[in-house]
Amino acid sequence: MYKLLSQKFWTEDAPCHFEFRNPQPPYPLHCHDFHEIAIVYSGTGIHMTPDTKRPLKTGDVISVKPGQIHGYNKVNELILMNILIRPSFLTDENANLPAVPGYADLFQKKSSLRKNEAQSVTQFKLNKLQLFEIRAIIESMQKEIVNQNLSWTTFTTAYLIQLLILLLRIYNDPSYPDSANKTNAATVVNYVERNYEQNLTMQDLMDISAMSESSVLRTFKRITGYPPFVFQMRLRIFAAINELTSTTTDITGISYNVGFNDSNYFSRIFKKFTGLSPSEYRKEFTD
Repeated sequence: MYKLLSQKFWTEDAPCHFEFRNPQPPYPLHCHDFHEIAIVYSGTGIHMTPDTKRPLKTGDVISVKPGQIHGYNKVNELILMNILIRPSFLTDENANLPAVPGYADLFQKKSSLRKNEAQSVTQFKLNKLQLFEIRAIIESMQKEIVNQNLSWTTFTTAYLIQLLILLLRIYNDPSYPDSANKTNAATVVNYVERNYEQNLTMQDLMDISAMSESSVLRTFKRITGYPPFVFQMRLRIFAAINELTSTTTDITGISYNVGFNDSNYFSRIFKKFTGLSPSEYRKEFTD
């Protein structure tokens, strides 16, 4: 068993560091001197501690405190986002987080443990909507860290606090936000906008919005003017147009990037939408 040290990961001023594991390989028991939050994006596996073995599925969250021992086994296309939090961040009492119920369970080591007594690693579940919202915050944080615009560390810190508070709310109330309070229409349209390249189904849209099929259809028609999968197809074509005119990526690569599994089908849809084939469009609208 070995220990990972924070100085390996922090070379800049960000309050956290991301390790995207696609896929997550089997990983032996280990510990670290920083706090880690692992979020399962997809796939399955087993999360191990010296005393437990717990199955992992999409939406599972693991909160590992400094010094706790854990690892992964029997992984099957397991994709994880690991959020490594700078050791000093959770000791600075940011946004009065220690006063929030559940904070001790997720983020605070117990000082009252007897010698050789281990505090269990906390694991809980996100539903589809919660996972979507968590991923949206993470994407915003990553953009700040990559672009490093003015006051990027302040923005990243604010997003991290938002992320931790949302996790605490879900940990305290697994149904948060309940269907009566969420903005269903904005949620479902935003979900398609962010995931247009994925193979979405009507059931996905119903689950993420807590709406019936007829309500989803009415919502999309009212907000976008199109049925949901026509709207998704338009987003794919607009994304393809952007790649055609701003990159040298080949047509097949672009078709896969925007969500098509068949480049010939992509070319047919593209020509139906624009009146030109992808190669004709590139020639016409690039220097």
